[in-house]
Amino acid sequence: MPTSHTAAPHHLLKKLPVFSPVAVKLMLLIADENVSFKEIARLFSLDPVLAGKVLQLANSGLYRRQNAIQSVLQAVAMLGVSNISRIAITATLTSGLPRSSSPWMRDWWRHSIASALIADRVGHGTLDRDFGYTAALLHAVGRLALFRYAPEDYTELAESAHADKGDLLERERDRFGMDHAELAGLILADWGLPKSLQIAASKCHLRNPVEPLTAAVQAGCYHAEEQGFGRCGVFKANAPFAPAHTDGPLDQYLANVLAIEVNRIEIEWSLA
Repeated sequence: MPTSHTAAPHHLLKKLPVFSPVAVKLMLLIADENVSFKEIARLFSLDPVLAGKVLQLANSGLYRRQNAIQSVLQAVAMLGVSNISRIAITATLTSGLPRSSSPWMRDWWRHSIASALIADRVGHGTLDRDFGYTAALLHAVGRLALFRYAPEDYTELAESAHADKGDLLERERDRFGMDHAELAGLILADWGLPKSLQIAASKCHLRNPVEPLTAAVQAGCYHAEEQGFGRCGVFKANAPFAPAHTDGPLDQYLANVLAIEVNRIEIEWSLA
């Protein structure tokens, strides 16, 4: 029986800003290895706000450029398609979200960044360009929507599930009518993102995923938790659990640089 906290999917979906159509088109465009820099720059001209954000971040300390980048075309040429794609997707995700000092928001953001960096590395060579990074960055948007809908209730629910190693997804369904994984898939569908990303976000908590992208996201989420970068709250309840994509621990190089990279990205975006 639904509780008084149960929310209609429509209300939950509208708790996040609209995803930029330009960013969606960019994701599809960069999958084409023959795409030209001019085509990408022309696409950004349709969204001046996003183009401005890309230039702002391209000129930040994150990319250590000695000379100022003055146009999107120059940014693509200097930083490469992959970096521009990451900037655009991250800018789109953060655009419209209120600045918050909430510990939960910081925990969620750091988990998303770490998951994206890990998924990108473990999926390198097997996935479409940058889809590992993008899918993992977006995999926890369902949790964000539930938090935005009921901040105090959701924080309490997540903390209690973690404390007693309970099933967070089950408790979300009892309280809100759906869990964050299902909601993430619906959000990405509502944003018009590719089906493969919808599947990865909604199924990354399941054992033995068959889709390479889903497996990469699962590995990203799992290892981000193991390294202390937030949590999605689904693996501890199902222990023992190891991601399907890799049988061993996180490779030493990424483990060593992960904290540095997450901290740097978090600082850059907090100032953007």
